[in-house]
Amino acid sequence: MSRASASGLRRRLAVTLAGVALVSVLLLSVVIYVFAGVLINNGVRAQLESVRDTRIEAINIGVDRLMSQVSTLAGNPSVVDALVDLADEFEQLEGTAPTDESAGLAALYDTEVLPPFVAAGVDVRATDLVPASSAGQYVQQQYIVDNPDGFDDRDRLNDAGDGSGYSAAHREHHPVLRDLLATTAMSDLLLVDVDTGDVVYSTKKRIDVGTNGFDGPYADSGLGEVLDKLSSAAVGDSVISDSIFYVPTRGEPVFFLAAAVRSRTDVVGVVITEVPVEVLTTVMTAQQDWKRLGLGRTGESYVVGVDGTLRSDARGWIEDPDDYLRHYVDRYDDQERADLIETVGSPVLLQEVDNEAVDAALDDEEFVGTVTNYLGTKTLAASAPAGIEGLDWGVVVEVDTDETNSALHSLLRRMLFVLALLLPAIGLVGVLLARVLTRPADALVDAAARIANGDLETELPDLGRNELGDLGRQLEGVAHQLEARDQAILDEERNINDMLIALLPARLIDRVRQGEDSIEDIFDTATVVSITIDGAPQGVGADQELALEIADRVEEEIDELMQHHGVERIHRSSGSQLYVTGLDQDDARIADAVDFTLAAIIAVAEVGAECGQALVARAGMSAGDVATGVLGTNQLSFGVWGDPPDAAVTLGSFARPGDVLADESVADQLGTDWDIDVVEGLAGLDDDTDAFVIHGRIDE
Repeated sequence: MSRASASGLRRRLAVTLAGVALVSVLLLSVVIYVFAGVLINNGVRAQLESVRDTRIEAINIGVDRLMSQVSTLAGNPSVVDALVDLADEFEQLEGTAPTDESAGLAALYDTEVLPPFVAAGVDVRATDLVPASSAGQYVQQQYIVDNPDGFDDRDRLNDAGDGSGYSAAHREHHPVLRDLLATTAMSDLLLVDVDTGDVVYSTKKRIDVGTNGFDGPYADSGLGEVLDKLSSAAVGDSVISDSIFYVPTRGEPVFFLAAAVRSRTDVVGVVITEVPVEVLTTVMTAQQDWKRLGLGRTGESYVVGVDGTLRSDARGWIEDPDDYLRHYVDRYDDQERADLIETVGSPVLLQEVDNEAVDAALDDEEFVGTVTNYLGTKTLAASAPAGIEGLDWGVVVEVDTDETNSALHSLLRRMLFVLALLLPAIGLVGVLLARVLTRPADALVDAAARIANGDLETELPDLGRNELGDLGRQLEGVAHQLEARDQAILDEERNINDMLIALLPARLIDRVRQGEDSIEDIFDTATVVSITIDGAPQGVGADQELALEIADRVEEEIDELMQHHGVERIHRSSGSQLYVTGLDQDDARIADAVDFTLAAIIAVAEVGAECGQALVARAGMSAGDVATGVLGTNQLSFGVWGDPPDAAVTLGSFARPGDVLADESVADQLGTDWDIDVVEGLAGLDDDTDAFVIHGRIDE
């Protein structure tokens, strides 16, 4: 070998070795990157599902605990005594209050309760909120207007000092009720007279005390909702309302729980507790410890109501309200709603959440996937219904996809850094190896050329136990791998053809493989056979394996008969099948169709007997003009249209087990060599239509 040839071989060998190493490294890197992405994504999905399930469990435990507390309060003797005494004394106040107190109450509402609503542009009139009864006005005058303490501290007052029986009862029971409320997470405790609907007591002395829960200003709020639910609840059950903006709390979103108060067997009233949404937010955020929940820097969990708005605070609002509002305005271009969120001090009941995760949860379905969240950020979310009886709430847990992909991006950066170091090293190693592997190897080069030209059966010479010998053996391995790949391609081609044969006639397979979108063939004559199999076990429970075995056996037998008689399958389901003969033939091949049908009925019965099942088949046949075609592009099916398919299905439905029922188009063509009986006036067919039972050939 000349010096120039040796130099060329070294160059080619160096390039080859470096290229193989480079491709291997790149392929391995791609595989690692793809699999790492899959593993990370699956891990995040599993984490989100776990967090979602724990939050659902936590919210259910929290609600159950609240409802249990309400039920416990309803059964507390102190609550029972307080409700009876306060209701009696409240009734005695009716007609004793001055008639001008409503004006003072309205003035108080205007200065203390309604400013947030006025600032938000909500039309709420103070005069509409004044209790209708003089007793209610009197209690509000004594315990709200004349109360020396402010809005948040009015529960300090035990006795208004007016000398009334109501104040005496209040002085006796209020300290106990206040202490009971302090042991719960609830913000107020109300007592309602069941006979009148009057709210006869409020621990926090807000402007709902003295109103009527049935027809008062808050009858359409959560207060009235729980009273309505309680009227149809089972004895001993407590009920819960959805969250609302509640005027007496200055618009703070709250929800209510209620339970009936009984004195012995009689219902004497209702205890209602008011719960701020902060309680729900605390449960959903694990006291704002998102990292402990595994939600990282951007993840959050929240509750969405049936109207598609938040029922618990968003993480962005909790951490940075100003930034949240900026994103809200950018997303919705609704400064008025943003101002309302800022005024109320919460996005609850104002922030809409509309995506696939919420829709699934509100439809009582679970969801895991990528969505766009309420501020337009792409997130990976998991959702499910909260499962709280009486409330259509959904729980959503999500994390920004930028955060979920951060680990993958970090891996990519590291891999690129490693590749930047490896590429020069790979080139250097290739050059060094090429200098070592320089002895003449014409035979090896020739063999490699033949392999490159597709001759994978090339025999390589034994070049000894050296580098070129190893390369020769490796080249042989490459040839074997290429041969195996080609064989795998051929096998895959056969598998594809086998699958298409199961769906389409063989004559149409090449046209489908060549990409024809629409295949329509019209044939003058054909025979259509409808076979219905009865008695097959249901494919569920203990019968599943047997049903599959019988189906496979029947399929094998009928496929063999189809090949033997030249029959094509049109359609099949779990109980019925359609077949056709004569397509693309000179005639309808009625005799072949009958032979096939009779043999198929016998084969079905034999399979049933072997499997211990009373398996029987019945068939209908009709011949005539049909049109055929290939349906669909992603999921192919072969269809036949015309009167014969409809007639065959109809006749098959009227055939008795084991019989072949045909119409005149078939019977007239069979002639005298066949054993045929006429069936006249068959119920379900037209009066002038006869059917024929075909028993077989006479010589058989």
